Amino acid sequence: MKNILLSFLIFGATFSGYAQTDGEIVERKEFFLPDSVTKAFQNSNDAGTTAKIHKLRYYRIVYYSDGLKVTAYSIEPGEKGNYPCIISNRGGNRDFGQWNPVMIGRFLGRIASWDYIVIASQYRGNDGGEGIEEFGGKDINDVFNLIPVLAQIPNADTSRIGMEGTSRGGMMTYLALKKSCRFKAAVVTAGMANAFNIISSRPEMEKIVFSELIPEYSINKEMSLKERSAVYWAESMCSQTPLLIMHGSSDWRVLPSESFELVNKLYQYKHPTRFILYERADHGINEFREERFAEMKRHFDYYLRDGKKLPDLEPHGK
Repeated sequence: MKNILLSFLIFGATFSGYAQTDGEIVERKEFFLPDSVTKAFQNSNDAGTTAKIHKLRYYRIVYYSDGLKVTAYSIEPGEKGNYPCIISNRGGNRDFGQWNPVMIGRFLGRIASWDYIVIASQYRGNDGGEGIEEFGGKDINDVFNLIPVLAQIPNADTSRIGMEGTSRGGMMTYLALKKSCRFKAAVVTAGMANAFNIISSRPEMEKIVFSELIPEYSINKEMSLKERSAVYWAESMCSQTPLLIMHGSSDWRVLPSESFELVNKLYQYKHPTRFILYERADHGINEFREERFAEMKRHFDYYLRDGKKLPDLEPHGK
């Protein structure tokens, strides 16, 4: 009996300690963008935006998620304040699509220049992090554990947190909305919403991504794909989080039909959603880069920064 009790106490203490580490910052170091990146701002942004980006502070963070050390980046306004926060979910997998100085400055920095604290995980197993990502499996915890990370960052208003993601990051955003109503607004660009479509249009994704990263994929293929496909559980996504979904009509990486299918589902379930299809635009909507940023800013400012009410989705008017 004593041995059983002792084992229970040891296990309980271990489990408690494990749970307490989630979101704990192990290391937070400021870094500076290369001159080549900062100079590029002057060519791609107006003078006012460039000046704001230059005043931002950039940090590399190591934090705990499920007991693993995971790497993330935060971009923060230089002045003291009470700033709303945006969690940005990267696309790609492993090294492909991971945050680098160019994307940190050009994309995350641009969003932070609107007076937001932006934080973005590399997901487990990447950029020096421990473990192996699961492409929408347990690595969703790496996203959620950024919330307690934000609570340790000065000037972060954790009562106002939004989320955005592109491509695979869109899938991560949909998964987050399925699991929580914590987020005041969300933006998805070219988000993966139907994994069955992906393996049909791009068979190589199944071979070199899904089968390599998703645990027991060959045994539980259908279940694994449905778990990563928002079209199968759109009704479970938090309807209190207004969504902006954007897609390029010429996107071949994630076909726009995936967003069409999801938006139709969200319409049926009266989820507050705005959908924009950019004609002839590619996966990153690069042909309409400024328009994309403008819509993203408008959405976050309205719902996240200013806390405006959700729209009336019932039929009305004359």
